Amino acid sequence: MTTTRLMLLASLLTAGGLMLGGCAKAPEGEREIEGVRFESEITRTGGALEVSYRVVNDADTDVYVVDSVPTYANGALQPASADTVYVLGSGGSRAEVSKRVFALPDDKSFAQMPAVGWVKLAAGEELKRDVRVPLPLEEYRPFDDDSVPELPDPVEEVIFCVGVLDLRDLYPDGVPAEVTGLAHSDSAAESQQIFCSEPEEL
Repeated sequence: MTTTRLMLLASLLTAGGLMLGGCAKAPEGEREIEGVRFESEITRTGGALEVSYRVVNDADTDVYVVDSVPTYANGALQPASADTVYVLGSGGSRAEVSKRVFALPDDKSFAQMPAVGWVKLAAGEELKRDVRVPLPLEEYRPFDDDSVPELPDPVEEVIFCVGVLDLRDLYPDGVPAEVTGLAHSDSAAESQQIFCSEPEEL
């Protein structure tokens, strides 16, 4: 293969979101929600990552921003917390720190299905959040099988991702007021668009 062709192939792969050495690619989700905007900033301060992010809903419908992630303590599932994030691999030496839902792996069952909490964002509203993630990163995945990538070692860069849900298919008559979250499932993942920051080097 000529040098020109190799350079062209590299350009195409990079434009498509792939890094030749690491195969890292940010998740996008299965739903595209027109009118939702995401802004974020990641800074390293002492022994932690400080993440500031903003979600703006300029769509013509309500959306639901994943805002809290369940935790485990003493072998038991605990209520979802806004201070908890998932920490997993994102291809190559990249880590993903996130608040989002995941599709349920095949042959996986739970005595109590882990569920994320959300914040309802009506049309025209916005959400601002700050999250502090201790360093070094400690893996925390929703499932312990190969359906979710393991945290790489070493981690050379990190992205922060947030899931935004359009629930009109799941709740055609509107989301009941008493419903404040959603369990990981295929239908949840199909309702989600994932917004991610630019990679930040560690």
